[in-house]
Amino acid sequence: MGLSFYLGTKYSVNKTTPVPKTSPIVNLSQTADVLPDRVDLGISWGDVILKMEQVGAIDKDKFLKRHPKAEKLLQSPDNNNIIVTQENSALILNLLWPLGITNKAQVLSEGPMGTEYKDQIGNFASTGGWTLGTKDGGKLFNSQVLIKLTPEQEDLVKKIAANIYRPCCGNNTAFPDCNHGAGMLGFIELAVASSMPEKEIYQRALALNSYWFPQTYTELAVFFKSKKNTSWKKIDPKEVLGESYSSGKGYGEISRQLQTEGLVPQVKSGGGCGV
Repeated sequence: MGLSFYLGTKYSVNKTTPVPKTSPIVNLSQTADVLPDRVDLGISWGDVILKMEQVGAIDKDKFLKRHPKAEKLLQSPDNNNIIVTQENSALILNLLWPLGITNKAQVLSEGPMGTEYKDQIGNFASTGGWTLGTKDGGKLFNSQVLIKLTPEQEDLVKKIAANIYRPCCGNNTAFPDCNHGAGMLGFIELAVASSMPEKEIYQRALALNSYWFPQTYTELAVFFKSKKNTSWKKIDPKEVLGESYSSGKGYGEISRQLQTEGLVPQVKSGGGCGV
């Protein structure tokens, strides 16, 4: 298990876990379905962003300095569906990230970060790395009820989170030790609270991961087409988000295979988990 720890201004990731480059190099004309112009996430912010500002998870001045176009979102509730694009995917991540680490939920209190690593809770990339709040991430962790979840919804969040990996780490979303894990957890909680069907949650989660890791998922589209004769539109999102494909190890093995066979260019590892 590779852990992402916060070390001042840098992140230390277990060297056995491949960290993919996050700028696409694969010919996107061949995998256009992976990165559409826009995706409707089927959820809205409501008053969650305002609540995050009230509890110190977001510092308005710091956040607007990083994301000047977010001013409207920090002024009033927004009940419009969240639309994610390649251009705003970083903004969406930086809004879901503090939600994922701050919202009080069993997936945090009963998961590895809240149990096995509770004495190191402020040292992870997802907590120590969050610098756009008035409070540090360690103090924010699992501290505020921003989204109310029923016991059944808590169980569903834990179930889905355990099935969704990200290629910057070797962990699933139930262990949100980096910003992408925390951001995905925030999305899952919003989606479950809105009663979105489980199948749709996986579909939209894959879209988010694809925007956050375009290199990974364009390569996986090449893999599924060349090795399994399956187009991206026909893949099972839950399967692709699992450990075999979306974890650092799983994706790394596939990427090396594709590079060896000349199906994608060879690249050096890169990327990171910062604001």
